[in-house]
Amino acid sequence: MTKASSKKRSSVKYDVIIKAKATTARIVDISNEIVRFESNDKGQVTGKHYSGVHWDTVESTLLADGSATLTIRYFHMTNKGESITGTGTGTQMAPNKRGITKVTAEGTMWTSAPRLLHLNGGRWTVEGEMNTIKETVVVRGNFTTSGI
Repeated sequence: MTKASSKKRSSVKYDVIIKAKATTARIVDISNEIVRFESNDKGQVTGKHYSGVHWDTVESTLLADGSATLTIRYFHMTNKGESITGTGTGTQMAPNKRGITKVTAEGTMWTSAPRLLHLNGGRWTVEGEMNTIKETVVVRGNFTTSGI
């Protein structure tokens, strides 16, 4: 594989890729300065350690300028029936004219799956884009664990 073609293969560059779509949203609080809401997403997770189904709940505090702070809780069920859970925080930039916003987040993950114990207590970081019109998100990230 040449250096140029390796850049096209994101599976080589990232430990995890998540593609999800919002399934529900709930406004928690609203004022002239902020909007706090929860969204639940469902999608697919793929990566070098496991692949499967992704679910999350993201609590967002949207500011007047369109940026937001995020609190994330997620659950992954691998194709082998193993579960991985995680929590974290992040930021979302103000969306552009097409409704696309940049997202970055980081946190910690846990699992009781024997095959994935090296991930237990590890850190994760992701960055990607959310389409606020289609309510979809794609993030790519990496894991930092003592076992890797």
